[in-house]
Parts: sequence; structure tokens; C-alpha cells
Amino acid sequence: AFLGILDLKTGHLDYCNAGHNAPLMIDSKGNVSAVDVVPNLPLGLFGGFPYEGQETKLDRQMMLYMFTDGVNEAENNDKKLFGDERLTALLKLNASLEPNEIINETFAQIKLHADGAEQSDDITVMCLKYC
Repeated sequence: AFLGILDLKTGHLDYCNAGHNAPLMIDSKGNVSAVDVVPNLPLGLFGGFPYEGQETKLDRQMMLYMFTDGVNEAENNDKKLFGDERLTALLKLNASLEPNEIINETFAQIKLHADGAEQSDDITVMCLKYC
């Protein structure tokens, strides 16, 4: 799980990651970087785990791209993964698009990569733009 609270006036993001892929930030110049995440345990594994929250700041026009591991671990018929590098390249190439268009392009490229292979995991994406 990933939980974040974004202050729409300041761009301040309070968040906690619980075993999820690190979200990616896409700046207005198309640079893509992973959000720093503490290696907290996935939710529900053990009771009483002290989850550590973090914070960062989004600049205007920056996007936050959150995804499940079904995105970067999507396989084709040869069991080759979509991968983190391909995902980063996709986001850099499409950084000028709106969030819904980036999500649509993500699903289109995963489908193209899979080339008919059966989906083996959930594929969930959320992208938001701080304006």
C-alpha cells in the first residue's frame, strides 16, 4: 500500500509506503525519479509494525505516478518483464501528456509488450499532476 496526503496549496506530500513500488515523480522537463521510500513491510504481514512516514514536496506541473508491480513485472510469452527501465523510458517520452493519457499509454505499451501473453498479476496505475 501507498498512502499520501498532498497539500494542494503548497505541494507538500506526507506519505507512507508499505511494501509498494516506489512511486515515480515526473517533472515538467520530463525527468523521472523514484520517490524515496523507507522499506516498510507490506500491510497485514505482522501486527504492531511501526510504519515510518516520510515527506517531500512536489513542484507545480510535477506528476506523481503510482503503480502496482503488475506493471513492471508484466511478462510476454518469453517471460521477459516489461521492466523498470522500459517504464521510465515510457514516462520520459510521454511527460508532456496529461495523467489520463500517460495511464492509457502505459496500458497500451504493456499490451504491446505482452503480445497476447496471459496477464499474471493485477495492473493498477494512478497518475496525478500538481497544478
